[in-house]
Amino acid sequence: MSPDDLELRPATIDEILPLRHAELRPGLALDAARFEGDGEPATRHFGAFRRATGELVGCVSCMRRARHGEEAWQVRGMATRGDLVRRGFGRALLQHALAALRRGPGPRLVWCNARVGALGFWERQGWVVASEVFDIPGVGPHRTMERRLSSVSVPDEQPRSRT
Repeated sequence: MSPDDLELRPATIDEILPLRHAELRPGLALDAARFEGDGEPATRHFGAFRRATGELVGCVSCMRRARHGEEAWQVRGMATRGDLVRRGFGRALLQHALAALRRGPGPRLVWCNARVGALGFWERQGWVVASEVFDIPGVGPHRTMERRLSSVSVPDEQPRSRT
């Protein structure tokens, strides 16, 4: 299976919640995978679905959350099914979500709290480190990452650390 075998599309929270729970909050109650803002009208959820079966294999949510007083999108709950990581599905889904945000009239700043072990993924997509390491209790060490939406996608640009 390759990224070409995926249907990348908007999704509902009900479609993505089981995968988000299984990959990001395993062993916790299902509600631990619900985030403040999931149901807000501006929030956008996206899924990567296998064309052949309709099975969800990746998810991401984008919520309107200011950063340092600037209107912004926060990327949250990004996950790929554990047995399918490192095949380009996460990259394809993130690019799809950012393209959808880019087409809209909303903010141009995008940020996320990335797990330390995933920093390389985010940097390869053109995001830059924007914080020191901090701990999210029960989840682990993270760093805030940022990027700007532009009229063109530049996932291979060389990131520069802001810290």
